[in-house]
Amino acid sequence: MSRDTDIAVIGAGCRFPDASHPYEFWRNLDQGTVSVRELSDEDLLAAGVEPETWADPAYVRKAARLGAPADFAGEFFGYSRAEAEAVDPQQRLFLEVCWEALESAGHGARSGSATGVFAGSHAGPYSARLLAATAQQEGWPTALSDVPLHLGGLGDFMPARVAYKLGLRGPTVGVQAACASALYSVHQAVLNLLAGECDLALAGGATVLEPETGYRQRPDGSLSVDGYCRSYDAKSTGTFYSSGVAAVALRRLPDALADGDPVLAVLRGTAVGNHGADRAGFTVPSAAGIAGVVGRALETAGVRGEQIDYVEGHGVGTPIGDRLEIRGLTVGLGPGVPAGRIALGSVKANIGHTGPASGLAGLLSAVHVVRTGCLVPHPLFASPREPEAFAKSPFHVTTEPGTLAGTERFALVNNIGFGGNNAVAVVAAPPAPERPAAPERPVVRLALSARNDVELDAVARRLADAAESGDIPPGDFAHTLRVGRRAFPARRVVTVPAGAPHDSSARLAAALRDATDPAVRCRRAASGQRLAVVVAPGASETGELLDLLAAAFPRRSALHDAVADVPDKAFAVLVGEGLDAGTRTGPVVHLPARPADVADAVEELAHEAWLHGVDVDWAALSGSRGRRVPLPTYPFPRERYWALDRFPESSGREAVPPPPGDGSCPHPAQGDPV
Repeated sequence: MSRDTDIAVIGAGCRFPDASHPYEFWRNLDQGTVSVRELSDEDLLAAGVEPETWADPAYVRKAARLGAPADFAGEFFGYSRAEAEAVDPQQRLFLEVCWEALESAGHGARSGSATGVFAGSHAGPYSARLLAATAQQEGWPTALSDVPLHLGGLGDFMPARVAYKLGLRGPTVGVQAACASALYSVHQAVLNLLAGECDLALAGGATVLEPETGYRQRPDGSLSVDGYCRSYDAKSTGTFYSSGVAAVALRRLPDALADGDPVLAVLRGTAVGNHGADRAGFTVPSAAGIAGVVGRALETAGVRGEQIDYVEGHGVGTPIGDRLEIRGLTVGLGPGVPAGRIALGSVKANIGHTGPASGLAGLLSAVHVVRTGCLVPHPLFASPREPEAFAKSPFHVTTEPGTLAGTERFALVNNIGFGGNNAVAVVAAPPAPERPAAPERPVVRLALSARNDVELDAVARRLADAAESGDIPPGDFAHTLRVGRRAFPARRVVTVPAGAPHDSSARLAAALRDATDPAVRCRRAASGQRLAVVVAPGASETGELLDLLAAAFPRRSALHDAVADVPDKAFAVLVGEGLDAGTRTGPVVHLPARPADVADAVEELAHEAWLHGVDVDWAALSGSRGRRVPLPTYPFPRERYWALDRFPESSGREAVPPPPGDGSCPHPAQGDPV
């Protein structure tokens, strides 16, 4: 049963090793993929590692690499090359995944909304190296190492950068809780949603290590001897660090259900705290501290320990860390949990320790488990460190894919940071949708757009793949594109006859792949376009038709004989911006007074108007029907933005000339800083 304090996870975006989006990440978890690979001499040289460094027997030549951390959709987000290169890749990639989280939630058009952003990150190594390099480079433009570079490297500005670029007006908070920053950010987002400070929240974290190389292992250190993190295993010798960036979109559950949002999972309760002074050292966790935060999270969630099916643990892989965590979790869950009831795992075995982003990696793993009922296997576990004690604990470790029985499924996520920071979330399976599906129409119409024709073709190909799966009801597919995407100038409407869902999906996929198909109409929309809608005599007596027109086009004027080519005694409606009698219009669209299907006729008109650039209130036109469904996100045109390429001693690459001009970024007093 849902509660008013429940928070829905409605969308996500991520970049992890071997995963460029959440579904790829979840597939890797299901398959037990370990994203660690051996680094060649060429890899290390390209990263600027000297041969004498990797010749050291203590040097571990392994890493789980993010993949193209220098690439960014800079032009898409309105950056010049110099501006983009002054921004740390953590902030750049976090901006991309926030866009994707909103689009996957069906809320891509959020500009001007009360959407909050809460996130944490490392002090960017890219920015630190670039500051050092520019300071030492004789003749290099000093503006590059001035205010913009400092703003681009400080995590405090990461949430504000997202709000600025996406036009969001809710609270923006930079969260610094070391490796617990991302899950702390989720907790802050939950509190702000429940307090009414925002209607939707983005929460997450970012870590981009630069360069992504191996490391020198020390006998007394916390880093793994062999480059693997074997969480909770007897042979685990420590962890290793990797890059990751992720964000989730959150809403109050009642709002999400009412609006037909795609609820992936439910946050039943979150809690945060510090382990205080009662521990062996500043970087060492406390079992009592863990137990306290776990207990408060369960209390907030209204869930008992024995109801938990899966624990996504911190699983740092150090002997002391894993041992203390298992003790703390056992006490925090309470005495009523049968031995071995709860599956225990950690994504660090798959992708390593992503620092401030690690809490989001764990949360996404838990979301997948409760959403699908599938337990992900631990790929590197053989036996526990303390077999007798572990056998008496509430836990077992699953090394093969498994399933959870029933529909009421709960997971607990535990995330710990240096200094004793601890965040815990209790996650539940999503409830059944409450909002009715989109109504059946004689035809299915998809409205898709992009910045230009090349990107529009890429959008269409992605959507064709989704349609081809046949898993998405065509009506909800169309509804999501209309209400959940930002409209760009290059527009396309795909229309196919309705039929059985599978048949409609196949027809849509075929038409999406072929822009020359007769079912496809394309147009470059003009901003603020005015359109004349002419309805035959008697329309004024057709209340339903006029009501639907009024809902679809809130900015309109109803005029008689205002357009030269309107037939006598016809009723004309001009839709667009401020219109007066005698105003010139674009195309004139004719509607019969009493169409066979009024709603379908107005929907067809709305798509025609939208193609020409007229603003359409799709939500009002849909009424109370239609569900948002996860669809492929925008295909960002990404390219390399990496100022370190111009400093060969910093990047290991051949030097590249500075950009044209002085290479500077605008100072806040001189222009608009981004």
